[in-house]
Amino acid sequence: MVVLIAVLVALSFPALDKVRPAAERAICINNLRNLYAAFSGYAMEGWPQVPKQIKLGSLAEQQWWLEKTQKDLGLTKNAWQCPTIRRQFASTPEKDRPLIHYLPTPFSKEPNRANKSAQMPWFIEIGNAHGQGNLLVRQNGTVEPSK
Repeated sequence: MVVLIAVLVALSFPALDKVRPAAERAICINNLRNLYAAFSGYAMEGWPQVPKQIKLGSLAEQQWWLEKTQKDLGLTKNAWQCPTIRRQFASTPEKDRPLIHYLPTPFSKEPNRANKSAQMPWFIEIGNAHGQGNLLVRQNGTVEPSK
């Protein structure tokens, strides 16, 4: 009986490998939509401004976004991470891994600026993790691959 169960489990592993990418992509899209919803208030009041002493694209900027949104919005690190990218970096030393997998566009602090820039995404995924281009979320909340 145990052998039969072991064989059935072993046979199901290839099926899991086919389902995993779709499930991870769905989680990633959901994360982007949640970031969009969380940042909607910022968009109306004025987009958060990374302090001038922090270089855009640096780990310090990523840490700043994590701390800012944890404090202001209650977002966790998981809200900023794509499971596919996390898996891709699993064997990379932690100090070399990105902290966040979705980069916010650095809009000006002018109120409602992010809503006036229809062509600029609010967030863009750091890599083509899902094979169709970097996922991005537009100012109307749609999530799509970059073209």
